[in-house]
Amino acid sequence: MPPKKNKSRAILKFLLVTFIFLFILGGVAIFATYKYFARDLPNLTDITGYAPTLVNEFYSSDGTLIAEYGVEKRKLVDLKDIPDHVVNSFIAIEDRRFYDHQGFDVKGILRALIQNTLEGEVVSGASTITQQVTKNLILSPKKTYSRKIKELILSYRIEKNLSKEEILYLYLNHIYLADGNYGVQSASQNFFGKDVNEIGIAEAALLAGIPKRPEHYSPRKNLDNALQRQKTVLNIMQVEGLITSKQKQFALEYKINITPRKQLDSQIAPYFAEFVRKYLEGKVGTAEYKKGGFRIFTTLDIEQSLAAQWAVKKGIYDYEKRQGRGFVVKRLKNQSDIQNFLNAQRNTNIKDNSLYKAVVTSVKNSSNGFSEADIKLGDMQSSFKFFVSNPFGNPSSSLKSNKFSNKYAPISTFRGVDAIPEAISVGDVIYVKVNIYNGKLTYVTPMLNSQAQSALISMDTSGNVLSLIGGYDFNTSQFNRAIQARRQPGSSFKPIVYSAAVDKGYTETSVLYDIPVVIKDWIPSNYDGSYEGALVLRKALAKSRNLASIRLIMDIDPSYVVDYSKNFGFESNLNAFPSLALGGSDVTLLEMVNAFSVFANEGVYKKPKFILRIYDRNGRIIEDNTGNRYLEYERVLTKERENKRFQILKELAAKKGFETEFKPETKTKPSEKDIKQKTEENFLTSDEFIELIKKIPLSYFVDDENSKQVITPETAFIMTDLLKAVVNEGTGRKASKLNELSQVAGKTGTTNDYTDAWFVGYSPSIVTGVWVGKDNSSPLGRKEAGSKAALPIWVEFMEDALQKHKGESFKQPSGIKFIDTPYGNIPYKVATIRESVIEMLKAKVNNPNGNSGKKVEDVDFDNDQSEIDFLLRR
Repeated sequence: MPPKKNKSRAILKFLLVTFIFLFILGGVAIFATYKYFARDLPNLTDITGYAPTLVNEFYSSDGTLIAEYGVEKRKLVDLKDIPDHVVNSFIAIEDRRFYDHQGFDVKGILRALIQNTLEGEVVSGASTITQQVTKNLILSPKKTYSRKIKELILSYRIEKNLSKEEILYLYLNHIYLADGNYGVQSASQNFFGKDVNEIGIAEAALLAGIPKRPEHYSPRKNLDNALQRQKTVLNIMQVEGLITSKQKQFALEYKINITPRKQLDSQIAPYFAEFVRKYLEGKVGTAEYKKGGFRIFTTLDIEQSLAAQWAVKKGIYDYEKRQGRGFVVKRLKNQSDIQNFLNAQRNTNIKDNSLYKAVVTSVKNSSNGFSEADIKLGDMQSSFKFFVSNPFGNPSSSLKSNKFSNKYAPISTFRGVDAIPEAISVGDVIYVKVNIYNGKLTYVTPMLNSQAQSALISMDTSGNVLSLIGGYDFNTSQFNRAIQARRQPGSSFKPIVYSAAVDKGYTETSVLYDIPVVIKDWIPSNYDGSYEGALVLRKALAKSRNLASIRLIMDIDPSYVVDYSKNFGFESNLNAFPSLALGGSDVTLLEMVNAFSVFANEGVYKKPKFILRIYDRNGRIIEDNTGNRYLEYERVLTKERENKRFQILKELAAKKGFETEFKPETKTKPSEKDIKQKTEENFLTSDEFIELIKKIPLSYFVDDENSKQVITPETAFIMTDLLKAVVNEGTGRKASKLNELSQVAGKTGTTNDYTDAWFVGYSPSIVTGVWVGKDNSSPLGRKEAGSKAALPIWVEFMEDALQKHKGESFKQPSGIKFIDTPYGNIPYKVATIRESVIEMLKAKVNNPNGNSGKKVEDVDFDNDQSEIDFLLRR
């Protein structure tokens, strides 16, 4: 054999052996690398048991979303509900070879490796969609070579365990899309105000461009950047054959409309929503609450909630004006005064989210129906848009009303346009709440710097809480004064005492004595310092006579009243002292409203209800307060739904030529056992429940299980008649005009030194309570009694609330009979009518003016009526 040939063979042999050695060595190295990095890799539980963090959604009683709470704003959506053009948009820009690779793209990795080597650092990841799922759900996003290797291994494993569709489902629901949004559904709703199945190619391409640099391409923060990125996505989609040139051109010309950021919790019912949020977190635990996915359907009435918030704001504004503290704090006369004012502020340490005085430097009118004011605060300046709302809370006629109410402006007003209660001009000093970012004043909100606070609760006579206002402004103070604050109720507690007396045999015409009384070292007095002597119980309550009420509670025993009050739902500690008759024990506004609801409900106590139903993230019901009446109705609906489903399955099977055993459910009337067995198949899904409550009134949800007859209907009716007298003849006369809409009853309350002002009242359908006071319990001011500070808020709110209940009157029980007496047409319990009326008439004859006189001798009469007639003639 020639030497050259042998040499060639030797070289080939050497190269082959070297290649085999290197191949084996490379394989061993790869295997060793794999074993090294795979030794502590997490399993695929995070993927196969996908349970991402979701938002918790809170709905009103008509199915309107009113608040969202969650660590990450995410709403899961099935892949089948995501349009193909949305899926294709993300594939085009993020992973064009998604359907071809096995979890990683070799070409992309080599390209990224070269780029990173040239740059000297990791600047490109070349991640496929599968790798992004791995990084976001299992690994950290930190860019290191070791993490990248682990990512490749896990991505390959994922591709072997999941279908491409399952990977897309995970990716499109988990990806971060700026502005706090996770997943395409949340982002679509946030940016476009639509579900993802409603958006077009242009909007889909915009979303798909965000993941590379979310905040840089956020359409809310940087729309121009987002639109440039959108063009790139559309170009790739056309090149890849995913859209036509005509579709691309249409998408480029389509005007993208970014909807304003939702501020649901500050628009509708912040105190209500926060109360329910805390309840949910306490019920399920903080860990489960943070995982989210709960849907909470509340009893809130949106229109009444807005009416209540503005009634409170107007009432406090009117109070502050009476005290010389209006919206405009001071009016500076000239530029010199303005400059002196600003100079004095220059050394002020301005803190974020705090109130400061600012001076108006210019006011400009806008063609859009609002005005714009420039303000200065020391060396800082800013501006705000506004309209003058008169009466306070009504929307401007030139601005479109919000979607929640045609009558009331949302509390956060119209897209950054604030409602203010009075006109302003240059030189006016007003309070503004400031927003500071990086040491600069970014924006301000004009505010009334209120010293007083107010709370309002309203519920229907089924126990459903319709509105809850815990203070003047939630953003300034989240303390819920309607539920958390315990204050003395003053004379608004007297009806509980008088109800106890009626149950002990007192009547409206029983004589009480409004004369001085001394109890140890306590010398109580009446509001006006006068005494009226002997007067009937009806008048004593209508005119809120303190001394008569103290003598009454001493007669029936304060300890009895404390025990009696438990029937009305009081849980606060009540002191068994005579001062209880004047509201001498601290209670909550919720307790007071709940107690008065017993009178409105014909003596039935109904536990206040804030929540109709709660669904968890899996669609299971974890709390239901809808009541048996509704449950029976829902059970029928679910059976009908199942019947329809079986019928569809049967028809489909027949078309395929299959025999079927599907039999429609014939049962339409649920048994009591069916209703009590709260299993999933007995109930509507949360989406079905939303659609249903949009159609049926809240009054349909009656929970009889939490109802109890605690006083007789007759006692309740007599108390209602007494409290009607308070409105028509006594301290609550400002509310008498509401009788044109519906009969109303209620009671004022004022504490010592005017520290608390109350009014609690009701119609046959609605019970509402209002409290006004200061958090530090300092006096409101001279003559700021319940009738002056609280009652106007109550009237303002009820005037709106009663529009849906016109012409209602209180139902008279069969055990009540009206008797024409010198004090008017008075209701008496039939069982005790003879003794009650004769006692009243004898008192009137014997003491017509509160003085002693000739007494009627005992006379034998043929019957009760002859005795009554005789006494009436006297």
